[in-house]
Amino acid sequence: MFTNSSEELRASARRDFPHYYAMADAVDAAMLDGLVMARAAIVAGVNTRREGVAPAIREQLEKVADVAEQVFSQLREAVRRTPAFEAIDPAERQAIERTLFDAESLYSTLE
Repeated sequence: MFTNSSEELRASARRDFPHYYAMADAVDAAMLDGLVMARAAIVAGVNTRREGVAPAIREQLEKVADVAEQVFSQLREAVRRTPAFEAIDPAERQAIERTLFDAESLYSTLE
């Protein structure tokens, strides 16, 4: 997922979750966009090789990864509480949960 541009990632989410975006106001739509981007940042961070990287740079990579995980967690919970998420049909809600919310899937798809 992280090899795509941010515009492609957001466009993909809007195609995959059309009812959420149709029902969401601008703030709620931006939250799901942010969740998509935070997920991509985590995937990119986990896939960044650490071997041969100077300790100071490796430390910075770890800090950035930690922040991405915190933002991801905050946005996931915020999206769960949006009126749009609560109102969409169960199938799309489950697709969002399966595709974006499951933190374990972030790490299991990296290999």
